[in-house]
Amino acid sequence: MQKTSNCLPGFSAGFALSCALTWLLPQAAAALISDSEAVEVVEKAKILAPTIRINARVRPDEIEIATYKNPKANASDCKIEAVLIAKTLMDFAPGQVSRVTVYFYSSTSLSTYKEVAVTAGDVKAFGAGSVSKDELLKSLEIKEDAILDPSKRVASYLSEGQYVRPKKVNTQLRDNQIFISTVLDTTLSERLLKLEAMRLADQALEAAPVEYKSAQITFVDTSLNKDNRVITLSRSAIATVGEALNNSLQEVAVSVIKGSGADGKLDLQTYELKEGLRKEERAAILAEMQALDKAGVSAGKAAVLAFLDLEESANTATDVELLEKIDKLKALLAKLQDNLKTAQDFKPIGATKPGAPEPVKPAPVVVAPVYGDDLPAENLKARVLANPAAHVAAMEEKLSKSAPGHKGENHANFPIILKYVIDTLKENGRAAEAVPFEQRLAKLQTKEK
Repeated sequence: MQKTSNCLPGFSAGFALSCALTWLLPQAAAALISDSEAVEVVEKAKILAPTIRINARVRPDEIEIATYKNPKANASDCKIEAVLIAKTLMDFAPGQVSRVTVYFYSSTSLSTYKEVAVTAGDVKAFGAGSVSKDELLKSLEIKEDAILDPSKRVASYLSEGQYVRPKKVNTQLRDNQIFISTVLDTTLSERLLKLEAMRLADQALEAAPVEYKSAQITFVDTSLNKDNRVITLSRSAIATVGEALNNSLQEVAVSVIKGSGADGKLDLQTYELKEGLRKEERAAILAEMQALDKAGVSAGKAAVLAFLDLEESANTATDVELLEKIDKLKALLAKLQDNLKTAQDFKPIGATKPGAPEPVKPAPVVVAPVYGDDLPAENLKARVLANPAAHVAAMEEKLSKSAPGHKGENHANFPIILKYVIDTLKENGRAAEAVPFEQRLAKLQTKEK
């Protein structure tokens, strides 16, 4: 059976073709689509030029798309692109997207932008023929605004600049020259374009034999203008510029400062989340780590470093990369939660009040792994971290009962138990708590001599 396209009628053939491509996209599942899926869907529809960057933020009642405005595009062009973007997302996730707002940032200044909001009703009315193309475009409002807060303006500029699609670089060696071609990023200024050319040429010439004296870099313009930019740099020119840069930066100091938590230690109770993607998920993780910290269970160096890496990536990584980091950290924290539960269920021997009925004793557990411990190491550590003094006292009494008439601390395994407690505390950033056990171990070792 022949299938017909459900594209918006009335637009140009180019836009109609772009719209038709959305018909081939798979339908989304019932769950809300992710930020990365929204970006991928819009990119596959080829509504915008391939060099134009896109960011997306999916909310329960709206999808926000941030992109760049073509310098030659007028208000009507922006509205058409917004409608096509909205319809693409609504077709991909039927019934899930009620509104799409597209922000067209200026390629020369990310502090100014044009905003177009398209609702599901707009798209439905036009698709049903209730309104014409002209009526639809006339009904859509295009707003011009600016980010006035300087700190937000800088953050916006830098975070947008981090989102760069991977660009393929083609090279060809001919007549003692390296020919390099790559897609032109139309948002780069001439100065940054020259620096990008120098970076590509420097890397290429470094890898090439010495007989290759220069590199010609062509930045291919994929827009309708087809104005390619060509920059040729010789080895001597790169050396001259490099030396000039080194001289200019001679007085610029580079300080090495250990970042917060770089040693695996972090004050979780006072930590403030950074702005960026997936803030709700990051807040939930921080709350969980704070709860563990209050319960006396250290998150450990690995979890702290993973959390800080997640925070640093909030404005630079893609949504997919962030989700991977979040899932890994959640798995790590789930293990710590299991450890906490095990520690809370653990009751030291002799803790029952006089006259109280004797509780059912669990199967005996040997502490030191070196002499046949069946308890998982993480659970054993959790018991130590929950209450190291109670753990040592319980094990000392246990050893006393295993050898009637002898003190538990005189048992051959007791120094091993102390050493395990000391190492566990130190590994989890609680060296100060390990001091009393170190002193006791030293006394026992002196006594043995």
